[in-house]
Amino acid sequence: MATVAFRMPNEGHLGGFDIRRFVKKFMTIGLVISIGVHTFALGTYYFAVYLASREPPPPSRVIYLDPSNLGPPPSLSGEEVAPALKIAQPKLAAPAAAIPKPVAEDVAPEEPQIQTQEQLKEMLNTQMDSLALGGAGGEQIEIKEALPSDEEIPDAGIFIPYEQAPKLVKRVDPKYPPMAQSAAVGGKVVVQFYVDKHGDVKKAKAVKASPTGLGFEEAACQAVLQWKFTPALQRENPIGVWVAQTIKFEVK
Repeated sequence: MATVAFRMPNEGHLGGFDIRRFVKKFMTIGLVISIGVHTFALGTYYFAVYLASREPPPPSRVIYLDPSNLGPPPSLSGEEVAPALKIAQPKLAAPAAAIPKPVAEDVAPEEPQIQTQEQLKEMLNTQMDSLALGGAGGEQIEIKEALPSDEEIPDAGIFIPYEQAPKLVKRVDPKYPPMAQSAAVGGKVVVQFYVDKHGDVKKAKAVKASPTGLGFEEAACQAVLQWKFTPALQRENPIGVWVAQTIKFEVK
């Protein structure tokens, strides 16, 4: 770093008065320079703020061009381009306000006649009498309600509502499968079976077994087919329903 040394004139021959005058002179010069620098900096700042806040003057002349009157742009390949055709704009009539037209008032239909229960009963009896006569041939027509037979077993996925579930009155324990017994393995089987309106099990099937392939499914179904129930009731009438039961096989 360079060192600058200031040498006072007549060094070694200055008295106190000369030193004070020398210092006062240079302090005045430094103060003037400092004031000038700060004044220039402040002026530059405020001038910049003034320029930033000043809005640009509006253009003295604005020209609006219709794009339809402009010619085609010059071709990039240098070939001549045919002039664009001017298509006349169709003249459309001004929209007219819709004028409402009077229409005839809708005539309300006559009030429908609601027949009483007695009138409906008489009409039904008349129709049933005409059906019983069988037309000109005199053949009678017999109408019967289609009821499922006792041997018909519905699908297991069909929901059959009932008020009282069937109750078990006779249970036969399943025989332990020999293969599982020799291996000392226990198991569990979920059996779904159909109990008819007489309380007999007509159909049984294993829907889930653990483990499988050891004979637990067959043993459980054979035992369930020998069970006896009181039938399910719906409105105090016996009906057939599907029932699910879990049977466990434990090694003793």
